Amino acid sequence: MSSDETNIRLHGAGPILQDPVVSSVVSALSDFSLTLNVNRVVSAAVSRQASAFSEYIRNSVGQEFASMLDSESLRKFEQRETELKHRAAKGEAIPFRWVELEHKDRTGTMVPVRYAMHLIAGSGELLLLGQDQRPVIEMQQQLLNAQIALEQDYETQREMDTRYRLLMDFTTDAIALVSATTGRIVDINHNAASLFGATRADLIDKEFADRFVSRGKPGLIAALSAHVALESPVPIDVEVKDTQRHLLLGSKLFRAAGEQLILVRLTDPEFGSVADGRLVANLRQLFYRGPDGMVFADRDGNILEANETFLNLTDLSSMNELRGVSISEFLARGTVDLKVLLDNAQRAGQLRMYATKLKTGFEAQIAVEISATWLDDRVDPVMALVIRNASSAVASRSDPVSADADMRGVMELVGSSTLKDIVSDTTNVIEKICIETAIELTRNNRVAAAEMLGLSRQSLYVKLRKYGMLSREDE
Repeated sequence: MSSDETNIRLHGAGPILQDPVVSSVVSALSDFSLTLNVNRVVSAAVSRQASAFSEYIRNSVGQEFASMLDSESLRKFEQRETELKHRAAKGEAIPFRWVELEHKDRTGTMVPVRYAMHLIAGSGELLLLGQDQRPVIEMQQQLLNAQIALEQDYETQREMDTRYRLLMDFTTDAIALVSATTGRIVDINHNAASLFGATRADLIDKEFADRFVSRGKPGLIAALSAHVALESPVPIDVEVKDTQRHLLLGSKLFRAAGEQLILVRLTDPEFGSVADGRLVANLRQLFYRGPDGMVFADRDGNILEANETFLNLTDLSSMNELRGVSISEFLARGTVDLKVLLDNAQRAGQLRMYATKLKTGFEAQIAVEISATWLDDRVDPVMALVIRNASSAVASRSDPVSADADMRGVMELVGSSTLKDIVSDTTNVIEKICIETAIELTRNNRVAAAEMLGLSRQSLYVKLRKYGMLSREDE
């Protein structure tokens, strides 16, 4: 044994590692090296003094190499050894062979080692130059952990970006992000884009000040920046160049990733600010506590939201039963009523006191009066309905000509008249009911009633005279 405990050999053996020059070169090329005799017994070993294998290698001399390996590693070692000896027997050049083995230490822990195997000509000994793979595995694990951390950061960033995008898209305020340096629009939501009469994609990276009349970039950006420093800022009044709408601008200056940005909130004073807390609170209380049913529906008449009073009118227990259902499902005349409401609300902006009947969840009917308002100041217009129970008012009205009585009269004809006569009388009854309904819906507006029925005004007067529905003043 040498004094530095790096060159260890058995008595009576003459391994190649005994040569000091070879030992020095081998130590420089590998963490440790082993020489196996023809019986696969470790005859000599060299290791670096700083190697974690020094103690392990010192104790390995004199042991069978197979006892230091697990079964799988032993199989791979024997396979490589056979390949080397086979090529040597054929007289071929014998290059070294790489093999990765796992050693068992005294604690039972498996230590991975990568060997370069050399067959020493003449003696038949094997020279194994080993590299400890634990630092490599540790580095690979560190790289893997770094990659996992990067992916987690990326997922967190994606999650934050999704939250930001949802906030921008679903907030009721009109918001734009403007660069304080360049004056260009960095981001803008759909509500703000609609105020400019353009799409979001058309506005990104465009000059913010160019969207307004008589507003140069330096002046407007400076005003928005100064607006932040004011203790009680007054909104900046501007006029949109393309739509001639007057807007009020409020701003907030902040810094992100080293860039100064201005958060601009745009408000149309004609419709008021959605952020008016007191107004929103009052409207919310009216919606939930008001005595009349209130319903918000989309452009196709599908219910978006309804208050508790409407649930009581329809005898439904939960709002979940209403969302997405067409309001026509609760109207006595179904799609006919819905079409009248939608067409008149879209054409005039609103419809007042439309009389019809509301169907409940138990197939009962309640007389109601409906007022409709078309809210088209947004990307997706909404129809707002106020529904008032008019049962008591209908009960107090005098109705000299009863449609139900007419229908009972027709039913009594069965058995006493031919089908042709009954159908003729039924047609007259239905025609009379339709005319009465049109007159009632249009509040005795003959021109509107004729248009609703698809008749000329003269034809309507002929039918009114036929059914005795004209007064002396009308004639």
